[in-house]
Amino acid sequence: MKKYIKISVFALIVIVALYNSVYFEKLDERKAKESMKTFDPKDKAHYFWDNELDKLLASAIDLKLFDSQLVDNPENLTSQHGKAVGITSSYCFLVSGQTKQFLPDSEEIPVEITDGRSEYKLQIKYIFSNAARDATDYFNIDDFENTMDFNAISTELNKLILQREVSKLDSLADGDVIKFIGAVEIDPKNIPDQIAIVPLKIEVAR
Repeated sequence: MKKYIKISVFALIVIVALYNSVYFEKLDERKAKESMKTFDPKDKAHYFWDNELDKLLASAIDLKLFDSQLVDNPENLTSQHGKAVGITSSYCFLVSGQTKQFLPDSEEIPVEITDGRSEYKLQIKYIFSNAARDATDYFNIDDFENTMDFNAISTELNKLILQREVSKLDSLADGDVIKFIGAVEIDPKNIPDQIAIVPLKIEVAR
């Protein structure tokens, strides 16, 4: 009898251990993780966009506050909100603001700020910079085998910006108010007259 009890207890322990060691996850989540094991810039960019981007955009600084601190307190601005890759004098920032839909065929949309110190332009046609990649501070250059792979992420993110965000403007009329969160790359010690904003999120203000 005791022998059967021991066997039953042992079997129960094995079953509990096996149950706790099994991890169930959704098939799409598993596929996403598997695709991240090998380098595919398109897969990595899409995974980031669909799963991580919105959380990171919540840290964006209001463009008006960014504009004033850029002149009055650039050290504080860069220390709290700036992201830099490698040894460089340029920093990337996430900024939020709003503007109005412009001419449909425009390459950029002016962004006006009351008493603004600089002029801002929302890029909506040609996007070639690394601002979107670096401002989010999600991708680490040390995680890539070479700079070519690292730059390939920027290329894919810029494609997604045009496909998923800028395309929203096609359904808007001139004068419709646009809310946006975008990326800015700038050297706070050498502020240009015009500052480009790469849109990461565009929506119509209601």
